[in-house]
Amino acid sequence: MSAAVNIRVLAGKRKPDTYLFIPSETETEDLPAQLLSLLGELREVITLVITPEKQLARCTGAEVLEGVAKAGYYLQMPPGERTRHDDDH
Repeated sequence: MSAAVNIRVLAGKRKPDTYLFIPSETETEDLPAQLLSLLGELREVITLVITPEKQLARCTGAEVLEGVAKAGYYLQMPPGERTRHDDDH
């Protein structure tokens, strides 16, 4: 994965304050059915260029890029809830 990646940030109707980060070229239909079921209907929030050094509100660019490299997406849960990739650490 290159140093800078175009990422789409999506929000689902079923889980408030939960955001899904996916590469811009990824189609939502290609994501795991269980993930789509958890989030419900998705809406696009923003498109960002993510680098490992980028600091986001609740995570770092490195965390997002690691999740995207491992699973094809990064799921940011509301504060106090575990993220999709917490079990990997």
